[in-house]
Amino acid sequence: MNKGTYFTGQPIFSQLLSFVPRSLVTRMARTYNSDRYCKRFKTYDHLITLLYSIINQCSSLREVTTGMLAWEQRLIHLGIAHPPRRSTISDAGARRGQRFSKVFIWSY
Repeated sequence: MNKGTYFTGQPIFSQLLSFVPRSLVTRMARTYNSDRYCKRFKTYDHLITLLYSIINQCSSLREVTTGMLAWEQRLIHLGIAHPPRRSTISDAGARRGQRFSKVFIWSY
């Protein structure tokens, strides 16, 4: 088969993430120290989790974690080795705050 540039066969979520360069996210995380004291749930994982919750219109952390657990095999292809727990998402949101999100959106 020919490997063209068309997105046939890829999930929509993967297509959206292909527009966000991972190098940009890691550079911004390094600049603003948003991965400091993080062991497994890095900034890129947090970004994927937030995008997942927006696309699937999740209204609570319970919906996000349940959906991501159901999506566990697909998450490996997106770069997340372990689906996050509710407390991890909540702690990351409180620790990183809105500053990183605003800077990332405006710089991109």
